[in-house]
Amino acid sequence: MKTITTVQGDTWDTIAFRVYGSVLRAQDLMEARENIRLLDHQVFPAGVVVATPEVETPAAARMEEVTMDPRKATISLQYNGANASGQIGSDLSAFQYKDVASGTSDSIGLDLNDRDHRWIGAWFPQKGDLLQPTIQTRNWTGEGQQLNFPCGTFRVDDFGFNGGPIRLHLDAVAVPAENSGFKATDRTETYEATTLKEIGQTITGRSGISLFFEAPDVSIEKVEQSNQNDCAFYTDLVEKYGLAIKIYNDKVVVFSEAVYEAKAPKAILTPADFEPGWSWDTSVTGTYTGVKYQYTNSDKNKTFTVTAGSGDRILTVNEPPADNLTEATAIALAAVNNANKGTTTMSITMMARPGLIASDCVEIRGLKRLDGKYYIVQITHSLGSKYTMALDLRRVEARITGATSISSTVAEGG
Repeated sequence: MKTITTVQGDTWDTIAFRVYGSVLRAQDLMEARENIRLLDHQVFPAGVVVATPEVETPAAARMEEVTMDPRKATISLQYNGANASGQIGSDLSAFQYKDVASGTSDSIGLDLNDRDHRWIGAWFPQKGDLLQPTIQTRNWTGEGQQLNFPCGTFRVDDFGFNGGPIRLHLDAVAVPAENSGFKATDRTETYEATTLKEIGQTITGRSGISLFFEAPDVSIEKVEQSNQNDCAFYTDLVEKYGLAIKIYNDKVVVFSEAVYEAKAPKAILTPADFEPGWSWDTSVTGTYTGVKYQYTNSDKNKTFTVTAGSGDRILTVNEPPADNLTEATAIALAAVNNANKGTTTMSITMMARPGLIASDCVEIRGLKRLDGKYYIVQITHSLGSKYTMALDLRRVEARITGATSISSTVAEGG
């Protein structure tokens, strides 16, 4: 069988284009038995021998394909503030980036070949090392197009080696520096006569990070932080009022998912875009049509009652606590809308669409009863032999936005 020897920076696409005149033949290269041992490569170093099997290509198709420039996706990496792209480019065999809309931290994973034993020697990683990867694409959706997608700022939290040959798997998460105390220090503190935004400013200020508050503010009479780190406490507090929180690039972002759900879809996707293995699921019981929240505040000797929506599927809620009717209403609406999120879900994997991010909406077409507008809960970017995105979606449901009745009464026995 014929072979070709790689040059530094080669990918399966570029090799296929050089040999066959078409990036569409990359799959033929990867399926060759002689190349199975090379499938972990995303970017090749110089000097790797790749088998090039003969393939049948109709003349008309060959004439059309030869005019196409190859798509290419690579990773540019800042490691502890220094540009490490050139040094690790030949070692990197796979890269994964999980972009999460809210609730948990974004994360990355890298698989690196340690042929020269640098990673078990002078380059041995340390917990807390700073990584700033950027996904770079060329000719992805058009000839001459070059796009950069910064993934954010991550800190190493776990790594391990296996062999042989020796390989390093390294995981990093999007959290502020450990010495900031944002996640590492448990605190007990009382906040009074304040707002959700002001509490966020206090917390991020003492951690040396920035707060981007992109939501309606919420007045808070009193709230206790009891032996919790700032990250866990503020995340719980934000979600209590039906808002969302994300840590990105050493910033804390608070936003309203309802606002993002109302935006126009960023892309229209059909089954032709999906790789095999997609799935769709819905709850048999369906969505809640209303909510009843009732909580007795013993300090004020009052019972707050809020109802919203109507129908025969009512969610009953008696926590978390409320200090007034305004807060009780926000809690009730947050509870029912959060309960209805994820009633219908879908998971698909497809060729990467640069520009899509978690919290965008897409429209699914061509699947009849499954069609509709979906919110992106998470995107998993995977770069290895190819660049794909795995999308975790939830259907956008109609939200319950206002109370039908509210009351504050003296508690029984008061």
